[in-house]
Amino acid sequence: MKFSTLRIGGKFGKLLGQPYSPFYLMIYGKRFNGKSSVAMLLANVLVKSKLKVLYISNEEGVKASLQEKLLRLNITQPIDFVEDYNPKQFKAYDVVFFDSTQTIGIKPDDFKVLKRQFPNTSFVLVFKANRDGTSKGGSDWEHDCDAIMHIENQSATMEKNRFPNGSNETIKIF
Repeated sequence: MKFSTLRIGGKFGKLLGQPYSPFYLMIYGKRFNGKSSVAMLLANVLVKSKLKVLYISNEEGVKASLQEKLLRLNITQPIDFVEDYNPKQFKAYDVVFFDSTQTIGIKPDDFKVLKRQFPNTSFVLVFKANRDGTSKGGSDWEHDCDAIMHIENQSATMEKNRFPNGSNETIKIF
């Protein structure tokens, strides 16, 4: 069998290695630790890699604070941002981000259906964390993802990674 992999450079390339296409990544962390910022920076890198990206910013919304964040992070690539969850849009995209998965309201069984409906689409799921630091997604979500990235103090650590050449070291993102 042959599978295609993505070539991603920089810090995300070091963390993820060579993700298979499609890939399913879970990003989680406590509030105010930078998980949305890290997700947006990853989206920027993926667009630079010639992928078409849809970012569902359901928690923050598509408003002035989002624009300010994009400017602060120097995100210059054409990422499509929407506030509302609508799977009919997914067909036109290579990668879809859910930020956050809890506020969008999908469940693990819904995600399994999406993966079947959009077999060529990668999904990045942003999750909040419980008070003890564990993901609010829980083990049901963890099993459905190829990789899990934990964000703490604006740094990322891969807790699970099925991709070749990935790292498990903690890397400061910004």
